[in-house]
Amino acid sequence: MKRSVAGLTLCLTLTGTLPVEAGRAFVPEYGRGTVAIIDLAEKKVVDRVRTGTSAWGVSVDPKRARAYVTNSGSDDVSVLDTASGKVIATIDVDRNPTGLTVLPNGGKVYVANADANSISVIDANALKVSKTIAVGTSPRCLVADPASTKVYVTNNHSQSISVIDTLTDEVSSTILTGPQPYGIAIHPDASRLYVPTLGDNTLAIIDATTGKQLKAIAVTDGPQGVGMSADGRDVYVSSPKSNVVTILDSSDGKVKAQVTVGEFPRGISYDATADKIYVATTRANTLTILDGKTYQFEATVDDLRWPMAFGSFIVP
Repeated sequence: MKRSVAGLTLCLTLTGTLPVEAGRAFVPEYGRGTVAIIDLAEKKVVDRVRTGTSAWGVSVDPKRARAYVTNSGSDDVSVLDTASGKVIATIDVDRNPTGLTVLPNGGKVYVANADANSISVIDANALKVSKTIAVGTSPRCLVADPASTKVYVTNNHSQSISVIDTLTDEVSSTILTGPQPYGIAIHPDASRLYVPTLGDNTLAIIDATTGKQLKAIAVTDGPQGVGMSADGRDVYVSSPKSNVVTILDSSDGKVKAQVTVGEFPRGISYDATADKIYVATTRANTLTILDGKTYQFEATVDDLRWPMAFGSFIVP
């Protein structure tokens, strides 16, 4: 049954409007039901946008100047115009939407519905659901390949990844994983997938062509989020149980550094322009900033409320 949430269709910003430009982040605040718009140079929240209940995942589409945000408590997706800072559409999906990804060409958005075991496909032109795809149990996070021909979905309770053919919007294959796969990243050349498996505290490196696991590298307890540098050099893994981000070499899985950050790190995005790593530290109510070369702590953006931010939240 669809949940009814008061104030679901509110489409407003809490302050003024903003020009679209690089160096901004759109961070879902689970605890407020808002998206915090952050000026990364100033390291501060400059605006907030009211969305649905329990904002969770995000995917920025710089080509169309949009940010898509899942609201897990109100079973919908908010579509933000990043130039004006306003919600331009609210799209109903299935139960408990979590992760999502937009294709590189901007034409479609894929949304994981964790409690419905399904993926909602949103037509980005019509701004409505065009198809619903059955996948494994409790899908969590998604990533699109750079050629826009495949979308990969982690099924947290099925120990698997569903591979969706974006031309037909059907599941074309299933990749087996370790226990409780959560986040997912893809190398820029589309050769390898990087998947934290929460149940055995490892990062799996998977050959994207064959679906075979190449390596499983031990990381700290409870890995969930994963990100990657724009050049494909580094992989970043967040472990909420240990408050650590692990940085690994993407080619051989060698651990380069382990950095203690704020409490309960989850979503991670990389900013190639500034060479910074941004980590949503949920229970610290901050966005933690790490240097992309030294991996050392630099600063935090404060005044957030349970930032989750699984997905791409930086305007490049």
